[in-house]
Amino acid sequence: MTGIRHIKKTAFALAAALVAASATGAKTPLIPAREWAMIRQVAVNYDLDEERTWLLAAIRRHENGRPGLEFGVGGPMNSGHRAHRYQDGTKSFYIQAMWAAGTIKRHYTGDVEAFGRRYNPPTPKKWSDGVSSLIRRLKAENGGKLPGAKPAKRKISYP
Repeated sequence: MTGIRHIKKTAFALAAALVAASATGAKTPLIPAREWAMIRQVAVNYDLDEERTWLLAAIRRHENGRPGLEFGVGGPMNSGHRAHRYQDGTKSFYIQAMWAAGTIKRHYTGDVEAFGRRYNPPTPKKWSDGVSSLIRRLKAENGGKLPGAKPAKRKISYP
């Protein structure tokens, strides 16, 4: 019974926080700070410039997949793609982000629509319009500056 009571208490506290946030006009960020930190780390490790980092963040928000598909890399889950090797939330986020960053580094030439044909061949125009809109929204939300401090390069390894 204690576990259920704790769950109810936690759910009530979360609901109260959401009501308070909506009452004060506070908006939930498009990308949480924890994800921004991971996106920035991957961008630094892949030598992505600011424009490409915004693109990486917009792809995350646009694809918005569950663990193992955070950046939409590799098609449907369980397709056998190596980007699906983890599904735990942190490892999978980094793996998906690294695959997306590698694709950006190799194939992005400054034209989001042309890149959309590579990243999402089934609906490139719809995809690129959505990602372009998200880049503008992310920049507006963050005052045109990438959030957080730029991290140093570091190896990301997994057991």
